[in-house]
Amino acid sequence: MNKFLIVFDFDETIIQHNSDYVILKCNPDQSLPEELLQPQEQEFWREYMNKVYQYFGEKGVKEETMRKVLAETPLTKEMVNLFQFLKKSSDLFECIIISDANTFFINSILQANGLSTIFQKIYTNPSCFDNKNTFTISPYHSHMCEQCPINMCKRQILHDHLVQRAEEEVEFEKIFYVGDGTNDFCPSVALTPTDCVFPRKNYPLDSLISKIKMTEPSAIQAQVVPWESGEDILLFLEDCAGR
Repeated sequence: MNKFLIVFDFDETIIQHNSDYVILKCNPDQSLPEELLQPQEQEFWREYMNKVYQYFGEKGVKEETMRKVLAETPLTKEMVNLFQFLKKSSDLFECIIISDANTFFINSILQANGLSTIFQKIYTNPSCFDNKNTFTISPYHSHMCEQCPINMCKRQILHDHLVQRAEEEVEFEKIFYVGDGTNDFCPSVALTPTDCVFPRKNYPLDSLISKIKMTEPSAIQAQVVPWESGEDILLFLEDCAGR
């Protein structure tokens, strides 16, 4: 039987906003102290956010508060309809998330929206609360790709997932990749002509793909279908699935 793999980014793809900014609503002071307003020049984003979470810990921000704020995060328009379709069509679609967010944020939001069972795998940065109740994030992996953030190459993760599924004797007729950001560009380039990439309209991935198509048309082999809402993706998938 034909099977399709659909890969989702999380921030500004499944959810409307970036969860790193959403979580700032937990700050009891309403704004961060001056030294934490933006990362230092030599600092990676994850290191910077860990400093913010350390500050939250010092201010007594609890896990329940963070979970509540995350649970209220809106999904992107029409995503619920898309996921209802994917749930009904689980015989045909394997769904995974590859995201530079973290386990706690993603699981909290998926659980709040009743979406936990839709995804076969979630590849993201591990996170936990330490014995002082301070939230910390660790890097997902290390890799050799020079184009990607130091803690995550989504192309490598997608490749490893496909290798693992092939070992389990699962082959995919087609891969669909849904994303919005610059770190979704690397896996998009790795897709084949039978695959499809959905860049969110007017977001960084969309403009990167548009630019490279003008200068180097063969760089992106997959079909490109820009989207504004989950409905755009749903209509395309229904067509592919003949449902």
